[in-house]
Amino acid sequence: MILAQRNDNPTENQWYILRGEMKYGPYEYRTLLKMIQTSELFDYNYVWNPNMESWTLVGDVPEFSKDRLCRLIESHDGMAQEFTARKSPRAQIEVPIYAHNDRRFFDGFSLSISENGALLLLNDPLLLPGYRLIVNFRSSENNPQSFNVICEVVRKNFTKQRLNVKSGLHYAVRFLQAQEAGAQQIYKWTHVPKEEN
Repeated sequence: MILAQRNDNPTENQWYILRGEMKYGPYEYRTLLKMIQTSELFDYNYVWNPNMESWTLVGDVPEFSKDRLCRLIESHDGMAQEFTARKSPRAQIEVPIYAHNDRRFFDGFSLSISENGALLLLNDPLLLPGYRLIVNFRSSENNPQSFNVICEVVRKNFTKQRLNVKSGLHYAVRFLQAQEAGAQQIYKWTHVPKEEN
């Protein structure tokens, strides 16, 4: 019997995904990167490869940490090409928000925003991809006028670092509709230099 040589390079490992009781794979590392971007694979899904002791949440696997993915995007090797370029400019902007999904109201704030969507920290752990929300971007130091957007949750970032039910979770949302004043403000945040905002 010939044993496969262990290789700690995640780009050469074969990865498996656990969905319910079904195991899928093997996949290349670059395939899983694309699956994360297209919302086919989430932080709360389990993955495994031959270098791991057990099935682990994607959000807890170092190869898929936000720092690692940022380094890959910035690198000039072939792996950087696996990331889809953003179609719209994105701005890091923190604005307090209220949101509701026809059942509950909750608060939070934005972390980054583009004309297509945003990354939000919301104080509700129960939202899932596909849920629709109405989000109110409240007036604040960074936002001169309150406005609403209708959006859809496309990604939920769940990791063990969330210590209790009251702590917020990061959600990526896709904008479906925005008030005119909101669309104008989002354009300013993402296209106009900060000193002119």
